[in-house]
Amino acid sequence: MHFELNEETRGILETARRFVENEVQPRIREEGFKRDFVSKMGQLGFFGCAFPPRFGGSDSGFLAHSVVCEEVSRGDSGLRSLFNLQGMTVPYTIMEWGTQAVREKYVRDLVLGNKLGCTCFSEPNAGSDLASMETRIEDRGDCIAVNGAKTWISNGTVADYAVVYGSYDRSLKHRGLCAVVVETDQPGWKARETPKLGDKSSPIAEIHMEDVRVPKENLLGAWGQGFTVAMTALDRGRISVASGAVGLAQACLDASVAYAYQRVQFGRPIREYQQVKALIAEMVAQIDAARLLVRRASWLNDQGAPFTREIAIAKYFAGETVVRAAGIAMEIHGGMGYSLEMPVEKYYRDSKLYQIAEGTVNIMRLLIGDDELGIKKANRPRLHVPAEFRGLE
Repeated sequence: MHFELNEETRGILETARRFVENEVQPRIREEGFKRDFVSKMGQLGFFGCAFPPRFGGSDSGFLAHSVVCEEVSRGDSGLRSLFNLQGMTVPYTIMEWGTQAVREKYVRDLVLGNKLGCTCFSEPNAGSDLASMETRIEDRGDCIAVNGAKTWISNGTVADYAVVYGSYDRSLKHRGLCAVVVETDQPGWKARETPKLGDKSSPIAEIHMEDVRVPKENLLGAWGQGFTVAMTALDRGRISVASGAVGLAQACLDASVAYAYQRVQFGRPIREYQQVKALIAEMVAQIDAARLLVRRASWLNDQGAPFTREIAIAKYFAGETVVRAAGIAMEIHGGMGYSLEMPVEKYYRDSKLYQIAEGTVNIMRLLIGDDELGIKKANRPRLHVPAEFRGLE
């Protein structure tokens, strides 16, 4: 692995940095979904790093996706979910598992930000245990019907397209799962926004589906292959989540360094005190380590190599790092950290999601521990590798 970014990736990183400084940061106090940001990021190519030009991408790769996602999250962590939904778990899953006709119909508009997507995993009674999904997927002959409820669905209230996971036979557990692409503009699809602690830029919803109709060609993978589809989607989604965690942790560090220069106590800037130096040093070391772990996993995916173990390690460590960094930032800011006048209270609220999204911290521990103990190997040969999609010109 080369630790220096290539010219192409440095260029898109600089574009992302200008976007954050000129567009995102001036509106950071505007809580709520910003549809115009989706369009702008799509036009700038932020969602298309891992996609071939035919589908609106630049074929820059997953490492470039990680770098851009980190930079945007540094500006506003709430925008990080878009990198999952517009640049990974919706369009990439469709490109990886859908027919050519389905690819042509949905992928490009998602990557360019013309349409919005969501991924429907979690349910009221099924979170980490995907095999216990209660959503029903039925072959009705002329179409597929979907009935059930989903919860904690990012973009759920605004999505045009959804990748929905459900079961056609619950007795088969994970072997009974299917994945389908659903168009949300139909009467049976109902979404209600869920209030939440942080990430206010990303709407999260409860979804209720009653006889939602899906064309049979919108099945992703084979009938009963939904669990495999889900696992590949989650692996790649964890690149976005882990990258976002690093970006938010960096924002915590940047704010803490700036405040340590400004704040004077007992006649000296607090940057001169040993305790503050120690806290800053801890943040720097952990953020650097998290960043390298995330980039290693992203690079492995670019090579078409298995990376489930590596992205689990990266996601676990980055999630722990950002929560710790947000706590340290609050500590360095003292009473001002608790004030709405400073950004660190937002960072503190946003950070907790990174221990939950795309696999909780405990699920990551189990995956890593099972692999290391030889109970269940995480890394298996990839069914599809990025090189297979580079020829889709």
